Amino acid sequence: MNLGLDISLKLQQKLSFQMIQSLKLLQVNTLQLEQLLKTELELNPVLEASDELETETEEAQDREEKLEQEEDLKELDGSEDSIDWEEYLEEGFDLGYSYNEEVDHNDERYEPTPVYQETLEEHLINQLSEKKIDEKLKLLVQFLIGSLDDDGYLRIPEQDIAEFTQTTVYEVEEALHILLKLDPPGVGARNLRECMILQLRARSMHNSLTMKIISEAWDLFEKLKVPEISRHFGVEPRQVQEALDIIKTLNPKPGYQYNPDKPSTIIPDLIVEKIDGRFVVMLNDRSVPSLHINKNYANLIKRGSTAKGEVKKYIREKFNSATWFIRSIEQRKTTMLKVMYAIIDRQMIFFEKGPPNLSPLKLQDVADMVEMHISTVSRVTSNKYVQTRHGIFELKYFFTEAVGRDSEGADISSERIKNRIRQLVDTEDAKKPLSDQKISDILSKEELAVARRTVAKYREQMKILPARLRQKYD
Repeated sequence: MNLGLDISLKLQQKLSFQMIQSLKLLQVNTLQLEQLLKTELELNPVLEASDELETETEEAQDREEKLEQEEDLKELDGSEDSIDWEEYLEEGFDLGYSYNEEVDHNDERYEPTPVYQETLEEHLINQLSEKKIDEKLKLLVQFLIGSLDDDGYLRIPEQDIAEFTQTTVYEVEEALHILLKLDPPGVGARNLRECMILQLRARSMHNSLTMKIISEAWDLFEKLKVPEISRHFGVEPRQVQEALDIIKTLNPKPGYQYNPDKPSTIIPDLIVEKIDGRFVVMLNDRSVPSLHINKNYANLIKRGSTAKGEVKKYIREKFNSATWFIRSIEQRKTTMLKVMYAIIDRQMIFFEKGPPNLSPLKLQDVADMVEMHISTVSRVTSNKYVQTRHGIFELKYFFTEAVGRDSEGADISSERIKNRIRQLVDTEDAKKPLSDQKISDILSKEELAVARRTVAKYREQMKILPARLRQKYD
């Protein structure tokens, strides 16, 4: 074994807190940005929103407020910061540098996203608290409630629950019986079949054909073999189809509606409108307040201020953080607009005619156009939406791969193929639905050559059932 010293030089870039903050601001959507601004306003006294500005600006009042703030901070004392903020302020720093150039308080404001949402566990516990049952049994039901998955199913075997809670299987079944009677119907089921049966019972459909199909012909139902089900129960295929239509109204995931992680209402971050023959991009930022530097705190670090050294140091730190935050927001605005205009430039036909006129586009293509790193473009397009005259679309929607070329040599996007498949399925004869091969043949005749396996892949991505499961019976 040889021991020795190895000296080498290398460059390593580390992200500062400010840079991390800028990247974070770039990635959030408008609703998340509004929440971040509120948090920053609470933490940094140097920052203030436009609606918090004082309505009176008399010099006497300003001096009085300045003296009061100096009095509050008089206990602080310390050394000066290396940055000469006095000179910076003397050179005319704009204290009103803000995200929004104009603010109309009469503008319509979006309803804020609720911070609190009742969970499935809370919903069930509230119902359980109203029931007069033995305390031990109630605790066991609470344990079952806490063991449900996000969809509302109980996936843990009763035997395992009994061993863990040191009870009997009979007691677990008794507790489960109580749970199965709670709202929403189907919660606590062990599988999809039981979930559907519970919901049909809640609708008083105990003796219906729908209940018989689920209870007695589950294997045939899973494969949607309507003719076989019809012969099994001695009824017309039309009656079986009506029963299946009822099944479609059941909720296969009764707990999902209480899932706090489900998507909230989509609020577009950008708006694209055609004005005087050209597309114009606007930020949908009316709910985001304008930010300003508090003049009274800025006065504390100007030349001639009687504030203590530690006071000035504290204010400078907050002042630096505030200016960086404001500039990061402004940079976010500029970057989003650049990326959106680049997308419009490459997807002009789509914005003119709408779906399915989407051209193949990669993140790297836009990154090259705006001269930014691909990771920056990825952050800008993540979790953000744009409102167009054709509807609201996620920015990621405009990035699609090429699957071939048309007769003119132009690339064909996968999204264009998907839209055409959906159109064919929506207009097909329900009695004779189109097979994947038939759809492939139709697309080939339209000079959109796509293999059957590709059609099947796109159909599954769009959650469209295969032909045999889309068939209707009279």
